[in-house]
Amino acid sequence: MDAREFVPYGPSHWVALAATAVAAIGMIRLNRSVKVAEPVKQRANTILAILLVVAVSLDPLLTWLRYRHDPDVALAGTLVRETALPLYLCDVVSLVLAVALVTRRQRWTEMGYFWGLAGTVQGLLTPTLYFNWDTPEYYAFFVQHGGVPVAALALVFGAGIKPQRGAFRRAVLWSWVYMAVVFCLNVLLDSNYGFLNHKPAVGTLFDYMGPEPWYLLTLQAVAFSLYGLLLLPFARRSESPIVADPAL
Repeated sequence: MDAREFVPYGPSHWVALAATAVAAIGMIRLNRSVKVAEPVKQRANTILAILLVVAVSLDPLLTWLRYRHDPDVALAGTLVRETALPLYLCDVVSLVLAVALVTRRQRWTEMGYFWGLAGTVQGLLTPTLYFNWDTPEYYAFFVQHGGVPVAALALVFGAGIKPQRGAFRRAVLWSWVYMAVVFCLNVLLDSNYGFLNHKPAVGTLFDYMGPEPWYLLTLQAVAFSLYGLLLLPFARRSESPIVADPAL
C-alpha cells in the first residue's frame, strides 16, 4: 500500500478539527434557535444525513478506484473486502445518526450520541488515514468522522433529544452486539473491522491499551467509562425529551 502521506496534527489535520468545531457550534445553534423555522432546521439536518451516508458509501468506491490498476489485479478487491466495507463502528454510527437526523427518533439519537462521542471522536483525534488533503479520501474521511460528532451534538444539545432512563444499559448491550457480530465477520473475511482482532497498523490510542488481545478489555472499560461521563450533563435533569417516539 501507499506510504502514509497524512501527518497527524499537521496543517490538514488542524483544518479538519477546526472545521468540525465550527460546524458543531453552528448546527447546535441552528437546531436550538427559536427564530429558525422547523423546515429550515430539518433541511439542514437532512443535508448532514446525506453527507454522512455519501461519505460511508465513498470508502469502498475510492479504495477500488485507487488500486484497480495495481499490478496485482486482485489487490483492489482484497482491500475493499478487508478494509472498506461499512463495518467499522464509525460507519455504523454514521448510518445510525443519518436515520436520527431525518426521523428524530430518540433511541437512534441516544445510540449515536454514545458511539459518536465515545468512539468516532477517537478516530477524529488519532486518524487511521493515509492520504492528505489533495485526495478525495481525506475529505470523505473527515466529512464522516467530523460529521458524526456534529450530528450527535446537534441532536442532543441542539434539538434537545436527550438520553432516557436505561440509556447506559442499552449502550453497553448494543456495543457488545456490535463487537460480537463484527468479530465473527472479521474471522470470515480475514479483516479487522472495528480493530477488534488486532490493533491498527498506524499509531492510535489503542497503543496505550495493553497487548493483544487484552486491549479489548481496556477498550470496553474506556468506552463504558466515557458512556458514563456522557450521561453526566443529564444526571440532574428530570424534564422529558422533546421526541416521544423511542421506537427502533
